[in-house]
Amino acid sequence: MTDAFTHLSEVELEELDNFLLYEVDCDESMTLDALDGYLHAIAIGPKTLMPKQWMPPIWGGGDSMMPPTESIEKLNHILGLIMRLFNGIIDGLEDEPSEIYPQWCVRTFEGREYDDAEGWANGFTDGVKLTKSDWNQLLETTQGQAWYRPLGLLGEDYFSADQDELTKTVEQRAELALQIPEAVVGMYKHWLPLRKAVYEREVAKKMQKKVGRNEPCPCGSGKKFKKCCGAAADLH
Repeated sequence: MTDAFTHLSEVELEELDNFLLYEVDCDESMTLDALDGYLHAIAIGPKTLMPKQWMPPIWGGGDSMMPPTESIEKLNHILGLIMRLFNGIIDGLEDEPSEIYPQWCVRTFEGREYDDAEGWANGFTDGVKLTKSDWNQLLETTQGQAWYRPLGLLGEDYFSADQDELTKTVEQRAELALQIPEAVVGMYKHWLPLRKAVYEREVAKKMQKKVGRNEPCPCGSGKKFKKCCGAAADLH
């Protein structure tokens, strides 16, 4: 059995990417780069969230924290990949110095490669929205606004009046992408005294356990899995 804190391999990242692209039948579901940005926002934010609070948006809405899968084995595998991706983010943040390794795209334009972080930033801003009132304590400060600026410019639809002008070219967008790692680490350190990342690791350990049909549902409802998120209607 793979350890819960083993970082995803390139093959596993590709597998998760393909699952999100081709096996989740919803136009609003997240791509891998958006998921990675989303999980970064959850990992560094001001409030510890349980998976049942942040899982549903990954699949494009609704209330189920479970992805559409044909079997419990596939379900466990996909959830395990997501939780290991989450754990890897936390491991990087807990390093000294803290680092992030964002899973965003690289585009080729006129013979040159540029970082394309728009999807990643969109996922990050979606993660912030889960607890926006808590985030506002930071985002209403000058420092917080400076940190959030590249993420808002790339990830939000209506961030500022000069947004279109500041993101018009591939070079401008790539320059904003380069500002993101330092900004994310800065926000992580700001919130760290409020909520220690170790709590996220404990949540991840619980989620790594296999789901049995007669076991308590990991969403926290208190029902058996087969009577809750594992009901036939939720396994497609």
